[in-house]
Amino acid sequence: MEFKEKNFFKKGKIKDNQIEDMKIVTKNMSLKKISESEIFFVPLLQHKGERAFEIVRVGQEVRKYEKIAQGYGSISANIHSPVSGKVIRIMKNFLPDGSKVRTIIIENNFKEERVKLVKRNMRELQMAESEEILKIIEEAGIVGLGGAGFPTASKYDIKLEKIDTFIINGMESEPYLTADYLLMKNYAKEICRGIKVAEKVLRPRHMVIAISEKNKELVSVFERMAREVNIDLQIKILSADYPQGSEILLIDKITGKKIQKGKLTIEKGVIVSNVGTIKAIYDAFFNGKPLIERIVTISGEEVPNAGNYKIRIGTPLVHIVDSLNITKTDKIIFGGPMMGNKVKEPSTPIIKGISGVIFLNEEKIESKNCISCGKCVEVCPMNLIPFEFSKYYEKGRYVKMLNANIFNCIECGACEYVCPSRVPLIESIKNGKEILVELINLEVES
Repeated sequence: MEFKEKNFFKKGKIKDNQIEDMKIVTKNMSLKKISESEIFFVPLLQHKGERAFEIVRVGQEVRKYEKIAQGYGSISANIHSPVSGKVIRIMKNFLPDGSKVRTIIIENNFKEERVKLVKRNMRELQMAESEEILKIIEEAGIVGLGGAGFPTASKYDIKLEKIDTFIINGMESEPYLTADYLLMKNYAKEICRGIKVAEKVLRPRHMVIAISEKNKELVSVFERMAREVNIDLQIKILSADYPQGSEILLIDKITGKKIQKGKLTIEKGVIVSNVGTIKAIYDAFFNGKPLIERIVTISGEEVPNAGNYKIRIGTPLVHIVDSLNITKTDKIIFGGPMMGNKVKEPSTPIIKGISGVIFLNEEKIESKNCISCGKCVEVCPMNLIPFEFSKYYEKGRYVKMLNANIFNCIECGACEYVCPSRVPLIESIKNGKEILVELINLEVES
């Protein structure tokens, strides 16, 4: 995969015809702490599916770990209070993608009053039934922490389906991000125990953890911990090329099975979970902890206190900026710089699926017309022709976009990154998909 045309986000460089991953900025640092925010913005939609509904009221005192919103419907997730304090308002507030959702605003009293947690041991895991474990995962509000945010209890409720391969994704291929690496480095034993919990539910024939070739030092760690925990875990070393961590590409590399974008992987007998999700499962089963915090990479250009921080869900952007004395806030990305969301609102909070906050210098880029050079085609991991989508979108030829398999696009951003004309390819693709979904729904309704 070649990436030759541009410097990586202005100051980065191209190394060996690949995107320089910029992970060196934070990779070798130990886990850091950030001060507690005075105010927490806890959205009721941090996952795929239906939003949760609040079960607290304005003025109510809440404790750390207390459930404050109940998941609704078959695909949803519970929400818990990250701190003890008072609910001071319930209103719509911003999510990282720019949309607004009902949000519980909590004033922190800094007392760390908490609900009593139910702890369990390995013997209790041996005795536990699948339904009991699923209920624990559901109650803890666990969702996919790799960014997709699909409720884990719903994903693991396989009923009579047979799982051939359970893949634990430790690739973290987006530039700058090292949160998963630090998690694997510091919590390998906990992750292996979390895998054992998931194994009890999924009963897979094979279990594989995928690790980047740049993190080979983790192999011996996981080999030792897998033996200690007594799980049959294969370790697959994959190239660090972006976007190798994509679920579809990962499944192809490990199993050889082709998954169409939008299709459920369970149809091919495969389930994929991020290492962060597995650690959250460990916390829920063995320590009784619901999902209220995660490790987040704070990095970018000219960030004075870059590193990986354990941050509670609901912590607003403004608190991170102020606490870490960050002054360069031209361009702020929640998530990875390739597939993340540009954030402007100071009250936008860390949610369950956010593994990075990246600060970049804003570039003023003049977009030009496509010159049909084909560079976007060369780098597309899904073997699509991205420049066609842009042309079809501009002309309103949406059926053409459909016939060109637009829904197979994983929106990794590689095409736009290499485009010498800076054509807004991803914008055309995302907007084209939205229009097509509306047209398809209208056709079904008629």
